[in-house]
Amino acid sequence: MSSSFQRVALIASRSLGAVAMPAGMGVQVRQLVEQDDPTTALPIISYQRARREWVFLVGPPRGNKTRGSALAELGDAGIRILESGQRVWLPMTDRPMGWYWVSPPVSARALPSRTTVIAAAKRLTAARRSATR
Repeated sequence: MSSSFQRVALIASRSLGAVAMPAGMGVQVRQLVEQDDPTTALPIISYQRARREWVFLVGPPRGNKTRGSALAELGDAGIRILESGQRVWLPMTDRPMGWYWVSPPVSARALPSRTTVIAAAKRLTAARRSATR
């Protein structure tokens, strides 16, 4: 964790990261992950502005690394995987002004894996591609 500009932030790393996506997709990804595993806590941060993103805090990836073509598809859908060293600004208040918790963390030990969130997003983007064909 770090502090700068009078703000508290996490620094993304291999063991603690973030996946950002448009809020509308975030709602659907959250639903998919909760359907697959209702015990998974999903800490999500957002910012009060138009065209906002949902930022899922995630644990380390499991399994195979996300490949270039899958990353490109995710990028086309507005989904970003924050790289090691990037800041994730944390909310400083419980009020939804500025950065706020859509879903606060329950336990630091209960983060979903990065793979879980990305797999749900990939399922949604694949379903959208199939629907437009």
